[in-house]
Amino acid sequence: MAAKGSRSLEETPTWAVAVVCFVILAVSILIEQILHLIGKWLTKRNKKALYEALEKIKSELMLLGFISLLLTVGQGPISEICISMAIGNSWHPCDRKHAKSRRKLLAYMDSGKTHARVLAGEADDKCSEKA
Repeated sequence: MAAKGSRSLEETPTWAVAVVCFVILAVSILIEQILHLIGKWLTKRNKKALYEALEKIKSELMLLGFISLLLTVGQGPISEICISMAIGNSWHPCDRKHAKSRRKLLAYMDSGKTHARVLAGEADDKCSEKA
C-alpha cells in the first residue's frame, strides 16, 4: 500500500520503473545461474539424490510463483465471491462451541489512486447487499 503523499505508478518516471524492473530481472537471473551452478556441481560430484532434490525445489518454486501470479491477477474477482451464511458458518476447522464469533469482513477500498483491502464492519458487506 502506498504511503500518504506518494505518487502512483502512472506518475512515476519511466526511468525509475525501468531501474526497478532491471534490478528484479538481474536478481532473478543471478539466482537462476547460482542454482544452475549448484546443479552442475552436484552432477559432477555424483550426488544424484541432492540434484533431484534441487530440481524438485526449483519446480516447487516455479509453481509457487505461478500461483502467486494467479492470485495477484485474480484478487478482484476472488474478493467478489459470495457464499451463503449457512455454508460459511459450517466450514470451520474448530467446533463452533469452542470458537468465539469473531468474524471479520474484508472490504475493497478504491480511493482513486490506490487500491487496498481493509477490515470492514457490517455496513461494507457486499454479500448482504446482493441478497
